[in-house]
Amino acid sequence: MDKNKILQILFIILTCIPFLAFILLGLAIYYYPGGHLLDNFNEGFSFLYNTISDLGHLIAYNGISNTISRILYRIILISLAVCCLIFFSIIWIFFQERKATKWLSWIGSFFGITLAGLYIALAFVTDDTHPYAHLKMIYLAESVLFTSVLIYDIVYFMKKDFSKLNTYSYLALIIVSVLLMLTVAIAPRFGDILFHASRRGGHVIFTFIVTFIYGLQGIGAYLYVKKQTKNKLDTKLLNNQI
Repeated sequence: MDKNKILQILFIILTCIPFLAFILLGLAIYYYPGGHLLDNFNEGFSFLYNTISDLGHLIAYNGISNTISRILYRIILISLAVCCLIFFSIIWIFFQERKATKWLSWIGSFFGITLAGLYIALAFVTDDTHPYAHLKMIYLAESVLFTSVLIYDIVYFMKKDFSKLNTYSYLALIIVSVLLMLTVAIAPRFGDILFHASRRGGHVIFTFIVTFIYGLQGIGAYLYVKKQTKNKLDTKLLNNQI
């Protein structure tokens, strides 16, 4: 099996992992017993006042065991860690023609692989057992994610023949990230309730968006490799005819 076939299979797997995580995230939310920081007796998961981190608690805010959501939470984070580790370990190979894209892709992959490690750490250093460390890692993971996405989007734009799905899905993620940061920064002026809703609800929505875009990155990379394979075959056939 040639290199391109192996890469196509890998990118198909990397497409499936985030979409599976997307489904598992929905199940974790569904099975969350209830309660949040502002209301211990709230039933189920609140998209405005709960966070994804609440899914990792051993005991939910309402005092009920949170075993199912906690297990799913860990599976999701470990799955995304594996996805990031594999993706950023191989994506850089497509950008070695130019010195600028080569160095930027290496730096972007460094941050992407670092993000994989943070996902694994967040799976086990949970909000209920180590709240301060967990919060610090959340902020660090968001910063590392933004940096890796920004760097790679620059690389994608510089390599004009790369998949537009990768380029514009990352661009959309950058825009969403900036809008969320602005919302969280402005919200406290309008009261604590709106602040908590934007910070917590925004984090939940952002997690779904990030997971979905990971899947799109896998699809885009797969399409690019498939296109390159076809171009090589076409060139080979043309040379044989000549």
